[in-house]
Amino acid sequence: MQIDFFHAADQSELRGWFSSQQAVTQWAGPGVAWPLTEEFMRTLLDADKQQPARLLTFATRCEGQLAAVAQLSFDWENHLACLCRVAVNPALRGKGLAGQLLDVMIHTAFNNPAIERLELVVYPHNLAAVRTYEKLGFVREGVRRACVAVGDARWDSAFYGLLRAEFTARSAA
Repeated sequence: MQIDFFHAADQSELRGWFSSQQAVTQWAGPGVAWPLTEEFMRTLLDADKQQPARLLTFATRCEGQLAAVAQLSFDWENHLACLCRVAVNPALRGKGLAGQLLDVMIHTAFNNPAIERLELVVYPHNLAAVRTYEKLGFVREGVRRACVAVGDARWDSAFYGLLRAEFTARSAA
């Protein structure tokens, strides 16, 4: 598995992973429309041009095929980073690719001494994602009930956090 930044050449393959507004909402949140627009896709690029970094989009590749994508955003004023928009190629799910990518991203965040907290938001019905985050050491901190409208449904959002001290203790064990 190769981990790199997301590239313009990856856009078409990523678009093919989503077949509905519900699938895009589960990945990117309620503010992103399906089908994915050119404007949105541009927000996934230019990681290497940001100084300091605000939003980095990582990608993994297996045998040349786009395997997983995830973003890491930074709030430098509050010394925190956020994992977001984690997606795995539907043809490659169930192989632990998200966990491997997220482990690298967690280390990337905490390798910067300014970052004291890493957080994320997940829909609790996404059990595979919840299991992955908890396995990586994230602690569930709360739930906003029925906070996202998806068609006629209302989804809860669960909030998870990982503190530098927890990461350090887990890494030492």
